[in-house]
Amino acid sequence: MPAKILFLLLALTLSGCASLPPSSSTATAGAAARSTALANRNAEAAQQHLAAVAAQRAEAGQQFCPNWQQALDHARSNAIGCAQMPANEQATCWQAVSQWAQEESRYFHALAPLLQGGAYASPAAQAAHFFDLTQDWAITCQNGQKACTAASGHQQMDHSKNAVNQFCRR
Repeated sequence: MPAKILFLLLALTLSGCASLPPSSSTATAGAAARSTALANRNAEAAQQHLAAVAAQRAEAGQQFCPNWQQALDHARSNAIGCAQMPANEQATCWQAVSQWAQEESRYFHALAPLLQGGAYASPAAQAAHFFDLTQDWAITCQNGQKACTAASGHQQMDHSKNAVNQFCRR
């Protein structure tokens, strides 16, 4: 009999334990579920971000050559316009061209990280370099026609321009 009583007491004790959920397991399971949900949301947000960047990259790639050509045409017309102005008005004109070239340079520099690793990365860097040099050249041209024609950097400007033009002709 004492064995029966001991067995009965042991069975009652164990059944009581089984009916109480262990608090640490429940908390751990809840934390794991929250972590999983957060990880899933973060993964979805990352996928959406990557899709948005891919769309921006594709749009920037499609617009690169037309934007380059438009900027290059504008640079030519600006230079011709300043050169044809009366000498006493040229400095102001060249200053405006320099500021405009700086903005174009910023635009093409901003494209570089977006286009990094793709076919447009090098042409974007060349376009930015071209407008960096154009800005410097326009500043030199503020000192008059002789300074403008004697300015260094024409070969570098031509090299950058030709590299971008060659890429855009493909």
